Amino acid sequence: MIDDAMRIRVLRALLGATRRDMSARLEISQVTLTSWESGRTSPARKHRDALSRLCQQHGIGFLPSGMPVPFHDCLQFKSEKEEIPDA
Repeated sequence: MIDDAMRIRVLRALLGATRRDMSARLEISQVTLTSWESGRTSPARKHRDALSRLCQQHGIGFLPSGMPVPFHDCLQFKSEKEEIPDA
């Protein structure tokens, strides 16, 4: 199962952001981000909204498992699963 901690770690990796960069973007402390990434705490609603906006701004979507991926990979994943109608 994909939990918040893993989603946030993967999201940061997809953005190529350091903890300093990511915490600045979200206007939180690095300690808070580290706590989220370790699973000790979870983001509050306003921070979940900020994470969602960050995903939208950078074209990051989610697979059915909840794993964040670049949006073009979501489309490719979906198209690979679709059946091709007979001609």
